[in-house]
Amino acid sequence: MAKKLVIGHEEWTIPDATAEAIALQVQDAMLNGRSVALELNDADGRAVTVFLNGAASSSVVLDLDRGPRPPSEMS
Repeated sequence: MAKKLVIGHEEWTIPDATAEAIALQVQDAMLNGRSVALELNDADGRAVTVFLNGAASSSVVLDLDRGPRPPSEMS
């Protein structure tokens, strides 16, 4: 499972090498109402820069895939 950042309906993957730094940037943006530039990957795996405005975003989802997930009902 890839590490992901979801803002609204948009989803990006987070490179393993920068996951902890990205998590800190997202936390800073959301807690302090700052804007940050995040180096992420789009759905096709291309490197992109995503600008997150913590003052304008009500919530984001940061999934760092840190543990096992319970089985889904589909499995």
